Order: sequence, then C-alpha cells, then structure tokens
Amino acid sequence: MTDWYAGLDTTLDHVWRLLSRAPVDRRSPLRTPVMATVGADGLPNARVVVLRAAARSAGILEVYTDKRSKKVNDLEISAFATFCVWVPKADLQIRIKTIANILSGSEVLPLWQSLSEPARRVYGGVPAPGVLLAHPSEFGARPDPAALALLRCVISEIETLHLGADLHRRARFSRNDDWQGSWCAP
Repeated sequence: MTDWYAGLDTTLDHVWRLLSRAPVDRRSPLRTPVMATVGADGLPNARVVVLRAAARSAGILEVYTDKRSKKVNDLEISAFATFCVWVPKADLQIRIKTIANILSGSEVLPLWQSLSEPARRVYGGVPAPGVLLAHPSEFGARPDPAALALLRCVISEIETLHLGADLHRRARFSRNDDWQGSWCAP
C-alpha cells in the first residue's frame, strides 16, 4: 500500500477524507480549525471555529456563528478567510484559503429549526459577542434565530505540509487548476 503523502492525488484524497469526517467526529482536529480573517484595521484576526460541513463536490466548508460576531464584520469588509489545522497523528498541516458567503435570516431558518435547544443558546446572547462585561454573569443567553449566520466558505486553495521523518512534502491544490495539485518546496 502506498503512503497517502507520496502522491498528489492521494494527498488530496486524504485531506478530503479528514475534512468529510470532521463535522461528525468530535475528536478530529479538523473539527476545530483556526479561521483567520482580516479586520477593518488591516490586522489579522484568528479564532477556533467548529466545522459543521465539508463538501468535496462543491468545494466548500461551513461554519455557524453569531451574526453579530467580529468574524462576520471582518468578512463583510473582506470575504477572504483562511483555515489552518494541525493533524498530529499524520504530522500534517492543512491550510485552506476560502471566500466566505454569509447566509442569515430566512436563508438559515431551516437550519435554526434543526438545532437543539442548547445549541440555539449560543446565538443571540445579550450583550452581543465581544462586548466588554464587568462580570461574566452580565451575559444572558437569549436564543434568537436572527442572530444565526452560516458561513459558506468556497475553497480556492488547499495547501498541505507533511513533516515526514525522511522528507518534508508540501503540496498546493487550486480550484483554478481543477485541483490538479503541484509540489512546492517545504
């Protein structure tokens, strides 16, 4: 059997196997990637998010968030976002460049209706995310469907870096090249 990292096709297939499993595998490191955006001040903002869906056929990742969060504000200014994750068991870093589409309101009402009551409590708290508090008890959960946003992130590029014992391998896959892939210097 060939090691997944030995070829471009097998590397990309491996990444998509990991991504596809992440939304349902709470122990997967890909379930909680770092998502980076650029703020109005031009500075980077990075945070851990929960990956809710990954679809290879469409080339998308999906994340839920509170519509009033800083990441939504950042994405309204610049739709570019990068996801980064380290997979320790595979000695693999995955970076994914995307263009995020923000869906909310009636577009996500069926999603809201599918959420459990505890999950709904995450969206719509008072005050809004990021507002300073004198004490944590000042925050109140007030589930509000208008606060739910779905970030549908269209992948433009996937880059991998495998830190092999014998050789480090870096590969880049671009939507523009129909995901053909190229090797890069690590």
